Amino acid sequence: MTAYQLKPWTQVVTPHQDIRDGKLDNAVFAASLSAVIRQDKNCPKVYKDANSFFEATYLTRDLRQLLEDVLNGLLGKAGDRVLQLRTPFGGGKTHSLVSLYHITQHRDELAEIPQLNTLPNPGEVNVASFIGLDMDVTTGVEVEAGKRVFTPWGYLAWQLEGEKTYQLVEQQDKKRIAPGNDILRQLFGLKPTLILIDEFLVYVENAMALQVEDSNLGRQVLTFIQKLTEVVRDLPNAVMVYSLQASVQEAVGNEGLLGVLDKLVSRIDAKKEPVSGDEVMKVVQRRLFDTVGDITTIREIAQQQADLYRKFRLGYAESSREKQEIEEEARLLAERIESSYPFHPDLLDLMYNRWGSLPSYQRTRGALQFLARVIYTLWQNNDPSWLITPATVPLNDSEIKQQFFAQIGERNAYDSVFSADLTGRRAKVKQIDNRIASDSPALTQLKVGTRLATAIMLYSFGAKGGEERGVMEQEVACACLDPQLERMVLTSALKDLRDELLYLHYVGRKYRFETKPNLNKLVAEEENKLTGDEVLNYVRSGLEKGLQGAKGKVLIWPSDSSKIGDRLTQFQVIYLSPDWAEKSPQAINEELMQWVEYRGNDKREYKNALAFVVPNAIQMDKARTASRSTQAIAQLLKDKKKYKFSEEDSEELVSKQKTADTALNSALQRLYEEIILPIPNKNKQQNQELVSPLKLEKIDLQSNLNTSHKLQERVLDALKNHVFDTVTVNKLIRLTGLKEDKSYIQAKELINYFFKFPDYPKLLSETPIKTAILQSIEQGKIGYVPTLTIPQTGLPTLENAELISYQKTIPVDELDLEGYLITPELVETLKSQLTQPEETIETPCPSNDIEEDSIDPTAEETDNTSDDMPPPSNVVIEETGNSSISRSILTAIKEGKKPAINYRLESVIDKVHLFDVIQALQTLSDQAENMSISIKVTATKSEGFDLNWLRNAIEEPLDEQDVKASIKIE
Repeated sequence: MTAYQLKPWTQVVTPHQDIRDGKLDNAVFAASLSAVIRQDKNCPKVYKDANSFFEATYLTRDLRQLLEDVLNGLLGKAGDRVLQLRTPFGGGKTHSLVSLYHITQHRDELAEIPQLNTLPNPGEVNVASFIGLDMDVTTGVEVEAGKRVFTPWGYLAWQLEGEKTYQLVEQQDKKRIAPGNDILRQLFGLKPTLILIDEFLVYVENAMALQVEDSNLGRQVLTFIQKLTEVVRDLPNAVMVYSLQASVQEAVGNEGLLGVLDKLVSRIDAKKEPVSGDEVMKVVQRRLFDTVGDITTIREIAQQQADLYRKFRLGYAESSREKQEIEEEARLLAERIESSYPFHPDLLDLMYNRWGSLPSYQRTRGALQFLARVIYTLWQNNDPSWLITPATVPLNDSEIKQQFFAQIGERNAYDSVFSADLTGRRAKVKQIDNRIASDSPALTQLKVGTRLATAIMLYSFGAKGGEERGVMEQEVACACLDPQLERMVLTSALKDLRDELLYLHYVGRKYRFETKPNLNKLVAEEENKLTGDEVLNYVRSGLEKGLQGAKGKVLIWPSDSSKIGDRLTQFQVIYLSPDWAEKSPQAINEELMQWVEYRGNDKREYKNALAFVVPNAIQMDKARTASRSTQAIAQLLKDKKKYKFSEEDSEELVSKQKTADTALNSALQRLYEEIILPIPNKNKQQNQELVSPLKLEKIDLQSNLNTSHKLQERVLDALKNHVFDTVTVNKLIRLTGLKEDKSYIQAKELINYFFKFPDYPKLLSETPIKTAILQSIEQGKIGYVPTLTIPQTGLPTLENAELISYQKTIPVDELDLEGYLITPELVETLKSQLTQPEETIETPCPSNDIEEDSIDPTAEETDNTSDDMPPPSNVVIEETGNSSISRSILTAIKEGKKPAINYRLESVIDKVHLFDVIQALQTLSDQAENMSISIKVTATKSEGFDLNWLRNAIEEPLDEQDVKASIKIE
């Protein structure tokens, strides 16, 4: 049978009829010896009727021994004649006295009770009882119409043979003077006599207030009890059984009187404890349930619960010895569950060992009433649990809560605790329940937070001898085990309770509720004092600390694009600010595209050196929360003298601050979830629509395999396929563009290309370019000169051949970026120029008139030439086989005799190349002082253009900018 097939306790046991009927008042569970003897009509049948009483009584080993000792004493056999009862929770002193009364007065009626058949039978027995609560010290008690007795000895005498025996002590009763030993021997020595005395200390204390000649009634009663014990000890067939409180706390605070009374009889009596150890469980079980179900089912439940315990505890075990101890504990737990079913033994243990130390705790009456109310409520609600545990006590039920308060001696003081943390409409434990259920819907019905908080509340009162109040984590978790609850869920929920509940304290590794708000409340109040800016500044400082000394250039939380530098030969990683976490993906893309294209209002030049890291909204909230906590705690620690924190408080605050710091660091490490990188858009047309030459690529940072705790390292690792820290010599040579018609390039200009143009590789810095340049020079792929004279026409010249670096090593610090990289061919040419005699070349200089007349900068350019006609003599036509550009340039400009003042470009393009032309024209406009552009557009659409759209989308924007245009629509 699996754990999920086991029946809940509500389908196995049957509670007593009075519990099923909801008869749960205190009288049902409060045995009264007086009411039983009087056969009071209001006395519950379970006490008044002998058969019902023993059917509901578990005959413990010690209770059975008590009955046997008393019955043997009544038979005249050897043994103790004076017995004192001190019984703890479960069974009760009065319950034992009622057992003795029924076994001696109704033996014939009990023949059908097998557990009693082997006990001795003394036959007819006189029973005389005295219950301290039943007699008033001043007026005594009426024994028949018009007849009153006034003392314990008078009352005991009357019960034996009425007036006949009362006459022996009548004078002493009326004078309230204790009778002598001879009178007592006559009184109790007639035949087998059992004397039962209950609640005696209460009567003695009251009697101390009544003056009797030179003494008081209390002293006379103490004298009587001393004489009585001496007489009974010597009588052959008399036995006296009396009860005293089990502790000073129960003695109505009169420790001295309890000591005196105990000392008077201690020489003679034998102390009996009819219920001890785990027998308490059977006593409670028998009293509260008619049947406890099939033993096979109970054993299976016990074994399954023990298996849960074993599995949970083994998670903490380290040594083989610890594992062996856990195996033994699990075996013992299974045995104890069989005895206590349907209660988990931990529930009875905490009531017996913890609550039992409380002055307010009513060991039998209150405990049974509390458990009966718990059974009734859970039974009505068809509780699905295997067992009734400390975690399943429904403290949200008002009657159970009041019963609980009565047991622990607290009432109004804990109302605010219940309201704030446990049962109120906005109780914090409910938030934890909902959060756990959201993460794991299967745990919804378990209400994990409430289970743990309920158990902690029950464990918060009383303590084992010498221990601090509260419950350890493992102890409370074991009391809350369920087949659906993993260890991590329990420990995580406990942490949530510790962090969020206002009245839950965690001291000395123990959990307990207290009426004073815990440090969480103070922390929360301090957190509320912090502004949003203060919180974010702290988060930012933590981020800056984590990025300090990081590789590459880092920019944190720029407010706008103008804060991102341009013309930098260094790759920049921009960590975007928290507000970006709230933006939609579309808004992020659109805004970042603007940041790439522009720096403020100016066009951005260096577009190939940017990466944007986008924050995660969830982690940003966690970072804010942790930031608030750690700042608030730091302030409280600073003001610890003001708040008069104890050493424990300070230790708890330090622990909380460490937790908050850890949470902040964890959130910062996970704060950024994706990188957005501008890359070339190779698809210039999508769905027949023109697109930007750049596009933004998203790179998932969280899925990156790099597990480094350093954020920048993980970012760079995620960019390793896009951003490099090396460049090969061959790639560098190819990217220089050096060839026969372009034999030189300035080193600085080449480096700038890498950071300006997206088609170039992205590099972290200019260092790898310098390295590749030096390697290229050393390998003879290019040459280098620190200076070069570049004429307006013809080849560059050099004054000193020794300035040429070629096929040799150059120290890094000697590479001047103002210098030039030159082709090997130009190296040879320059060297040959400097070794040959210089020739004088005469070049005719055309007149300025001809030069000015050759081109009119304001005239419309016309082309009256044909392919067959040669170009004018003063114009050079440049064309190459692999280029789409043809150039027409004046000879004087070609030869460097005159600067180029005017530049005209004419082109016919389709929509695919529109953005390319616009980009080139924008670059030209940056250099030109004036610029005039003639546009002739022919656009076609087979389905026809919408005239309103043409007007609104095309013509009105042009009109608003005062752009003159002539439009023809056909």
